[in-house]
Amino acid sequence: MKIRSAIVLGIVLLFGRVAFAQDYPKIETAPGFMYIRTVPQSNAFTVPGAVILTHSVNCAGGGGTLAYNVSSLVGIAADLGGCKVFSNAYGAGNTIDGNIFTYLFGPRFTYRNSSKVEPFFELNFGGTRISLSCKSSASNCLSAAGTNTYSKNAFAMTVGGGLQIKMSKKFSLRLVQAEYLYTRFGNSCAQSACSNNNNQNSFRLKSGVVINW
Repeated sequence: MKIRSAIVLGIVLLFGRVAFAQDYPKIETAPGFMYIRTVPQSNAFTVPGAVILTHSVNCAGGGGTLAYNVSSLVGIAADLGGCKVFSNAYGAGNTIDGNIFTYLFGPRFTYRNSSKVEPFFELNFGGTRISLSCKSSASNCLSAAGTNTYSKNAFAMTVGGGLQIKMSKKFSLRLVQAEYLYTRFGNSCAQSACSNNNNQNSFRLKSGVVINW
């Protein structure tokens, strides 16, 4: 009798653990806010043939991610986002406007247990597109085509993580997602101080809601 009870108890515990392990969303969609801050490595950074960026670039907007969870721990995510460049004065009477769009893909690792708090880590690869315009007639504000607008695509990579809180079976709140954003736009600046500015190091911050399916 004791052996039979032990077997029954073992089966119940086994299926209970399996049920708990499978209690995770197969698909997650996460619309939200996005902020990017880029700080050039010197005071003479130029995207090829375009305007000179003399200080940090701030960009705010939104986007979203679509993730498919292979298991409770491992998922594959697609990350799309766009933002508008703001507060970028270039000398007296000159301003830089534009937008940045990122398209990234990669693995995501989420730690899930009985707690409502779910930390995650991810690594993404893909590309980014920057479009800039300079409101000035100065020669250093013109592109190679003679206009004051310029667009370029480049390689991009992000690495970082965040924290989300499970509000219900359907919804979660992504409090923060902080990442290092690496881009490689190159640099057409002829000055020696620009020689190490082929790569750009940026900080990306995201937050929003998560819809579980």
